Amino acid sequence: MLLVTLGLMITRPIIVGPTPHRPVKRLEALAYSERALGFTALLIVSLVGAGVGAIKLVRLANAEYRRLAMENMQSLIEGAIEDHKTTAEIHEPLD
Repeated sequence: MLLVTLGLMITRPIIVGPTPHRPVKRLEALAYSERALGFTALLIVSLVGAGVGAIKLVRLANAEYRRLAMENMQSLIEGAIEDHKTTAEIHEPLD
């Protein structure tokens, strides 16, 4: 979506066309206004779509980060428990 937006911004002069020169006929000005308005609306929709897509990507990355952090914490806790058991067996009092 971001590439579409960038493409629209770059090709604006081609899509909308040149600004009418003065003196401007009413129909010519109206046609240019309609093209410019339609292009602007399309550009806004594209920008909003790119923003929504970016927000979704950030949320997915955040969820993945949280999942990996939880797995790492569980692994750390399990490793600490195993180390504690091993240390307790080594230092067991001799009777």
